[in-house]
Amino acid sequence: MSDAGLAHDLTAFAEQRVSGTHTVDPWGFDADVYDLAARAGRLRWAVHVDGAAHVPATGPALLVVNRRLGLSEPAVVAMGVHEATGRRVRPVGIPDLPVLGEVLRRLGGVLDAPAEIRGLLRAGEVVAVPCSRQPFHARTPGVLRAAAVRAALDAGAPVLPVAVLGHELGLAWHVRVGAPVTPPAAVARPVADRPATEALAPTGAVDDRAATLADAVRDALAALLAAPVSTPRAR
Repeated sequence: MSDAGLAHDLTAFAEQRVSGTHTVDPWGFDADVYDLAARAGRLRWAVHVDGAAHVPATGPALLVVNRRLGLSEPAVVAMGVHEATGRRVRPVGIPDLPVLGEVLRRLGGVLDAPAEIRGLLRAGEVVAVPCSRQPFHARTPGVLRAAAVRAALDAGAPVLPVAVLGHELGLAWHVRVGAPVTPPAAVARPVADRPATEALAPTGAVDDRAATLADAVRDALAALLAAPVSTPRAR
């Protein structure tokens, strides 16, 4: 997008705010702010997306994303998926702070709260939940909380692994979307046998189906990260 095109969008954006014609959803999301930020992001990053066809054209989906430092990845994934599919992505993990949190909500961010994730999925949104940070292991997914996967099961949403490769100071990122991981039948396993998940309740009573699915999604994400990437250059 050219600088002139961005300037035109900024003008239209300002006019909407003055006239009061913009809308905000129940979670504080402003589609105009999101689209403007996505256009500006293309001036900073080049994002190549594989597997975009796995993202449903309509309806909910939970994207499980790896991260290193976790600063650029949410914006990169949201921008790349939006450009490739037209679907707006709601990244999970914004801080619950009065000013910063409200600004990030306008950009589509949501709290890391199962109830909020579940509500968005039931509303038909695409939600991106990150694994825990792995700053020194670019091709290793971190811990995936089973609570987020349980929210997808409750909402009947598909769960897709999404590998993102790049680095904070780089210009090129590679996003690879995997096929939805099929929810398994409930399997009773000790909590100690699930190193990549966590209990859903402090008593140790866990939703085995969600925990098993979380492990399966993490394995699928690890396979996507291990696959070679040729274009663009990412590491």
